[in-house]
Formats: sequence, structure tokens, C-alpha cells
Amino acid sequence: MKKIIPALTIIILALSFNSCTKDSTTDPTNTTPPTGQWRIHYYWDEKDETSDFSGYTFDFQSGGVLKATKGVIFVNGTWSETSTKFIIDFGADPVLSELNDDWLKIDKTATFIKLKDDNPAQDDELHFTKL
Repeated sequence: MKKIIPALTIIILALSFNSCTKDSTTDPTNTTPPTGQWRIHYYWDEKDETSDFSGYTFDFQSGGVLKATKGVIFVNGTWSETSTKFIIDFGADPVLSELNDDWLKIDKTATFIKLKDDNPAQDDELHFTKL
């Protein structure tokens, strides 16, 4: 019994230290939104579906709020960002739910955001440009 207790202590400590490794998917979300109004420049989901979002503008706000506007249509969603992903969620909205995903960040500048589906079996792409 005296030999088992030190061995268990070592195993528990080893597991505790191992669980503290940093993973990019658990990075805290970015709370600094891309400034200004944005539009969808390109959306591919098995075919070019960019026109489905014609007329929408997107406003990424602090606190993870994402507002989409098209004329008198206003839809609230959420956004967050890690070092590798850009997460968008518009719930069950009939049009904007197509954008719901944990997108991989391919390129992000002050005027352009290029995202790709995080599922390698999918070829979906989403590009935003600043107005």
C-alpha cells in the first residue's frame, strides 16, 4: 500500500500538468471587432451563392454581437474569434444561417476577411470586404 500511494500521486500530478497545455481552439475569443460595415464579396457552398447575400451589410460589434441589415430587415447574430477560427452564428434565420460555422481564417486585413470551412471535406468559402 505504501508503494501505491506515491505512484498514484505521480500519475495524478502528471495528468494535471498535461491538461494545462495550450490549444488554439481554446484561446480566449477576440473582443475587438473588425471596424466598419462589411459585405459578403464571395460565398461558395458547392456553387457560387454570393447573390443570396446581395444587399446585406454586416456590423461586427464588441461583446460578440453581429448585426446584419438589408433594407428594413435586421438580424442579430453572434461572432467570436480565436487565433485560427472565426465563428459566426445567426441561429435559424432562413438566409443567414448558411453562414453559421467555425470558419478557418485564411486571410484577415483591415479591409478583407477570407474564411474557409473548418471541415476538410467541405469546400465552402466566405469572403467579407469592408464598405
